[in-house]
Amino acid sequence: MTSDPKPLESRSDEPSPDRAAAAQDDGSRVTNWPELATRSGGGCELVDLPRITDPRGNLTFVESDRHIPFPISRVFYLYDVPGGAVRAGHALKTCHQFLVAMSGSFDVLVDNGTEQARYRLDRSYYGLHIPPLVWRELENFSSGSVCLALASEVYDESGYYRNYSDFVEAITSGSP
Repeated sequence: MTSDPKPLESRSDEPSPDRAAAAQDDGSRVTNWPELATRSGGGCELVDLPRITDPRGNLTFVESDRHIPFPISRVFYLYDVPGGAVRAGHALKTCHQFLVAMSGSFDVLVDNGTEQARYRLDRSYYGLHIPPLVWRELENFSSGSVCLALASEVYDESGYYRNYSDFVEAITSGSP
């Protein structure tokens, strides 16, 4: 298990210049949030969350529009995921999501139609921002893992691409 919150394919000991420049007074690091480019680099971003350490137990918190680039409209979590199961398998048309491994670990595979990346989430003090129009799959859940998901919109089935070929067709035609 690793505590280095970087994509598995591009780990380095130095934070990227944009993440380092975005350090806030409270110790959290958030990228400047211009319109995220889902067609270049996938648009996904690992975000370090504030950590308050205390011998009685640590505290981490998330605030809308401060630590994540959207207001939170829905919260849900995945738990008791059987070994070998894959969750998600969809893209959202307009909804942003932020995923945190509250306990245990899992991998998040993201795909913007041209590029793919794999992120390992294994700490409760950082999370992965997934903007709209990014396909995602969650796999390799450890025993007892819990995935917390914060979403910018309430649930609406019509806001999902559930078929990968429909997703790719929509983004390549420019009419998501």
